[in-house]
Amino acid sequence: MQTTLRMNDEVFRSAKADAARLGVTLTRYIEDALKERMERGAEQHSSLQQEIEERNRLMEQLLKATAHFRVGPRPTREEMNGR
Repeated sequence: MQTTLRMNDEVFRSAKADAARLGVTLTRYIEDALKERMERGAEQHSSLQQEIEERNRLMEQLLKATAHFRVGPRPTREEMNGR
């Protein structure tokens, strides 16, 4: 596939020089950089998903452990003694 990109001149020159230093075409250099970036994004997404699942698991444990706590106004003395 062929496409047109617009990029900063300094970034272009730097990428072209780095590609030449590595002995690859600018196209190959950009493809490799994009692949690396997408792989890192996928890894970060996976890591974030694991953190969310762990947080949800811990929240469920906390809710189960505190389910017996009463929420609301303080009970009166009569209510406390009537139990």
